[in-house]
Amino acid sequence: MPMRSSVAWSGTARRQALVCAVVAIAAWAGAAGPAAAVTAIGQLDPGTPSSSCAGRSTWVQAAESETPSYVVPTGRWVLVSWSHRANSTAGRELGLRVLRPTSTPGSYTVVGAGDLRVLTPGGINTFYERITVMGGDLLGLRVGNPPSGLDLIGGGAACAFGAPVANTVRYSVLADEPPVGAAALLAAALTGYRLNVTGRLEADADGDGYGDETQDECPASAGTASGCALPPAGTSPADTTPPSAKLVSRRDSIRDGRIAVWITTNEAATVTARGSLSVGGAARLYRLRSATAKLVANKRERLILRLSRKARRAARRALQRRKRPRVRVSVALRDAAGNAGSAKRTVRLKR
Repeated sequence: MPMRSSVAWSGTARRQALVCAVVAIAAWAGAAGPAAAVTAIGQLDPGTPSSSCAGRSTWVQAAESETPSYVVPTGRWVLVSWSHRANSTAGRELGLRVLRPTSTPGSYTVVGAGDLRVLTPGGINTFYERITVMGGDLLGLRVGNPPSGLDLIGGGAACAFGAPVANTVRYSVLADEPPVGAAALLAAALTGYRLNVTGRLEADADGDGYGDETQDECPASAGTASGCALPPAGTSPADTTPPSAKLVSRRDSIRDGRIAVWITTNEAATVTARGSLSVGGAARLYRLRSATAKLVANKRERLILRLSRKARRAARRALQRRKRPRVRVSVALRDAAGNAGSAKRTVRLKR
């Protein structure tokens, strides 16, 4: 591979490499069974990467002789993430490419392209994407870092590793990379190498370009909003978020028989506050009279819960015996869409 030395190829060798690619892909596709919901393709360098590829170069796994395969299986898929085992050089750049063979030898249509990523050296790097792929597409890589001096033949990411001779990668140093949808001519070929990359694929049952397992919130119906259909024009998405509230209270006196709680809601909501008095270790609870109010968003309001005469007497006796009576306040919230929320607070009582 073009890492620290150049390699010359004859026309016969190039034709043989292309034949290997076509045969390997056809054989793999014929053996493929029913599509699973999630699958992985490609292979990471099983050792410690020490090589480096030419800067500003594009690569594809053109032929393979063993598993795991670099070919997308039959079906509708979304590539949701990819991984690479980096060498020890800091600051190297690498991006995922998905390429589709054309009828012209060495020519591939660029199906998908992720951003160039700066690699963390000396370990496995994983990045997330959303690239629609189809059966027969091939994993590829784009090495970044503009070449400078010897970087033209090395100094980039460790894009490939040694493998049996029936494995072939094709590549080309392309200063200006073709855009998605255009053809890239990868004229050079190297036998005995596999790309240092894996891809995670998720099925796309509704064909909307979102992986059904981790990206699509509506896998049974197509849509453009995280895989869900947008609401009709002029309408707003359905509100499914429950309201929330912040309760604030301080130690309150039993003299007036009223317990005050300050409440702030994150949206307009109807709130109902209820309370119960517990005295020390006594098993009996005394219910307070509830309070209901309609609140606007982010405006603090005071709710008053009232102690019954029995509850006030019980609290007074507890304080005389140096016990610690408490009122546990629970608030139920409901917004205009019918979503329900709740909040709780404990208030300590004093004379």
